[in-house]
Amino acid sequence: MAILKKFDHIGVVVEDLREAMDELSNFFDLECQEVMEIKDAGIRIAFYPLGSGQMELIEFQKPIEGVDPIVTRPGAGVQHVAFQVDDFQQALKTLTAKGLKLVKGFPRSGAHGQVAFFYPTEGLN
Repeated sequence: MAILKKFDHIGVVVEDLREAMDELSNFFDLECQEVMEIKDAGIRIAFYPLGSGQMELIEFQKPIEGVDPIVTRPGAGVQHVAFQVDDFQQALKTLTAKGLKLVKGFPRSGAHGQVAFFYPTEGLN
């Protein structure tokens, strides 16, 4: 049985959330569904519905303690592609057993539930 249930979203790291939101509106007529600020972590996220998934624009205002800096570097562009799974803990167990390496600081709570970031493999880099 496939581990990945369905595509959920794509995350794009931006340097200036307001500027990126203005550009999405001006260039593509996209409407922001929600803006979330996680003050203690220094993160602002704008959510845009796209078909059956969504796009997240993410602004890191500071590094996140205990998380690999590769995750929070400003202006990094596409940061992640997210998928839903039926059983989060089982998916972690299966993927790590197959050799995927978790990014330092993960798994952790995300904007809408538990998330895990994996380092890319040679074939998916």
